[in-house]
Amino acid sequence: MGVQDALAAMLTCEKESALLREDPVGLQCRYELSDAELAMLSGAAPAGYRVTRTGVMGKLRSAIATCLPDTAAELLGAHRALWEEFARGVVGRPRPAGRPFGIWESERLAAWLAVHAPPRLAAYARYELAHAKLVHDRDAALAARDAATAAGSAGSGDRPVAGALRLSAAARVGTYTHDVTAGPPIGELPAVRTRVLLQRLWRAPVVRVYRIDDGTAALLARCDGTRDADQVIAEAGGDRARAAETLAKLALAGLVWPRS
Repeated sequence: MGVQDALAAMLTCEKESALLREDPVGLQCRYELSDAELAMLSGAAPAGYRVTRTGVMGKLRSAIATCLPDTAAELLGAHRALWEEFARGVVGRPRPAGRPFGIWESERLAAWLAVHAPPRLAAYARYELAHAKLVHDRDAALAARDAATAAGSAGSGDRPVAGALRLSAAARVGTYTHDVTAGPPIGELPAVRTRVLLQRLWRAPVVRVYRIDDGTAALLARCDGTRDADQVIAEAGGDRARAAETLAKLALAGLVWPRS
């Protein structure tokens, strides 16, 4: 604890800010402030704290809503105390340079919600974050462009599934405790374990969402650039004919490729 924590609390919560006026000794004890630090905080005008709080919280809301719009809406509408608690921990912390707007803040929020939030909200935040990061991933965008180009040149015929296969850089696979594809409203997400495949596309919609079964997930997990189609199918187990058909569809959709 210290002056940075006290300042972050005062900028994110009106009750904490009021302590400086109503119980400065209590504020000093709570955040283990020296007399000089307390004097520094007391020297600022209350109006200045209000203006700064409005700006700081507005920027944080904007950053997170850019990447996690549904999660942000749920937090601000139904879990305000959780939002303020998270904000106190992130406001004033150094932000890494060169990251897309909102990604760092959203990563922090998703990790924090995984520990502190109801499971539905935590799962949906992780899902929205995967979606947002895929949108901003340069390698995913290039892979989506290459897949679109290959699809245009190949016409409607089957794409051959040959050589060691790898999952496209334009794809992400995630497993969630709830059916995140059913939301929002987040509070009503079915408590069903759900596997999701996200695919970055070259044109709108930017990301396509697939619900996949365990068999498809097992195939994709083995497309790591070390196995050809026969090895992937054999190791995944199950119905080989069905697995071969699924793998061909994944290749046709540009989700798996021969290793380059």
